[in-house]
Order: sequence, then C-alpha cells, then structure tokens
Amino acid sequence: MSKKPEQITIGEELHICPDCGYEDGFHTSYVRQAKEQCKIILICPSCHARFDPDWVVCV
Repeated sequence: MSKKPEQITIGEELHICPDCGYEDGFHTSYVRQAKEQCKIILICPSCHARFDPDWVVCV
C-alpha cells in the first residue's frame, strides 16, 4: 500500500486533484475500520494520490 492518505477538506465541491490538477473527479476506496464501518478514501485516477476527506460509511 502507498503512503498514508493526505487529509483534505471540501468546500463547495471537490473534483480537481490538488496534487496534479486532474479535473474529472476521483475513484473511491473503502478501508474497513470496524465490522460495520468503513472509511472512504479518494484516489486520483491520473496521479494515484490518495486523500482522506474524513468520511465514514456504515456497511
């Protein structure tokens, strides 16, 4: 696995990668934190930078 995802905050919208400028949004990855809880990680399809918007989903 690559380095720890960088924390990122979202203003009105987030679709441009702050690392490379790619403008068409992100892929998502899910990291299980508990039996019924996953953290969502955003991945840039162009430069593969990983970002943590501090989102959690119950599964």
